[in-house]
Amino acid sequence: MPDLPRAVAASLERPRVAAGAESPDSTPGCQDPDAPARWEDQLPALINRLGLATDGVVQVGAHVGQEVPALTRCGFRRLVMVEPNSDHTAALRRQLHLHHLDAGLPVPVDGLPAREVVLAAAGRERGQVVLHVTEYDQQASMLMPLSPMAVIRQDTIAVIPVREVQAGCNVLVIDAQGAELEVLAGTDLSRLQLAVIEGSTWARYDGGATLESIGGYMRSRGWAQIAYWAHARPHVADVAWLAPPSQPADPP
Repeated sequence: MPDLPRAVAASLERPRVAAGAESPDSTPGCQDPDAPARWEDQLPALINRLGLATDGVVQVGAHVGQEVPALTRCGFRRLVMVEPNSDHTAALRRQLHLHHLDAGLPVPVDGLPAREVVLAAAGRERGQVVLHVTEYDQQASMLMPLSPMAVIRQDTIAVIPVREVQAGCNVLVIDAQGAELEVLAGTDLSRLQLAVIEGSTWARYDGGATLESIGGYMRSRGWAQIAYWAHARPHVADVAWLAPPSQPADPP
């Protein structure tokens, strides 16, 4: 990835919030780090500001495809939608057909498909896992949810690492309900330029990741936090991470 111009990089920096505050470093996508915002509303402007290519995006936790219109507005020519709950496959494919099929975007490189649905959980290695489906199915996870969330169904599902499906993509979006570190461990970050990861200030699942542990993982690999978008639930946020300078999107 080409280095960002110094002026652009500087404009994306902002001082840390006061010690003890829940919001981590700070961010261009949301002027007030404590004000609720939706990443899908902020992402097109952020990508434009960074001057990033929109080759493709892997979305882990695509659910029913509610973010497909926003990803299409970004201009991503390839959408890889990873969703473990088969109940949502039809709705997800419908959103891809309605919003991305006729968007007039360039075809992906190397003959890759423009739209791909991966019916699986994303994890470290291929295998199988139990998906715990809760009363609010967007909070389904391969980790056991903690009280007060209640499990209403358990399904045995496939696990596929992101590195196996990320070809042609330079951006990653993760909403894995506590399993974010498992997803990242199965991802080849060296081939990506930007990641948007949902997290919580405390674990909502048994053994689940937090914003702090996700931040530690990304920073240890040279990634920089550049945006923080708080949810209406004050302990949940989406954080945008920028790859280290000169990291290529997809090396030859």
